[in-house]
Amino acid sequence: MALNKQTIINNSKKVYACMYQMVHYTFNELQKICQLGNTELCLALVQLIQENKIKQDRNEQGIYYVLNG
Repeated sequence: MALNKQTIINNSKKVYACMYQMVHYTFNELQKICQLGNTELCLALVQLIQENKIKQDRNEQGIYYVLNG
């Protein structure tokens, strides 16, 4: 399935809206909450990182995502 730019933007808005519930999220947590596939979620996260809305970080448990600011 090819994803167009508008689909990616819509998915990124969905992910961003879901991220107000907790402090930080793993990829699997976001996938479960947002009900997106691997590719869709990856592209949405990249979009949000490029827009400087979220950041990706790492701790002893692994990679996580958190809202910027």
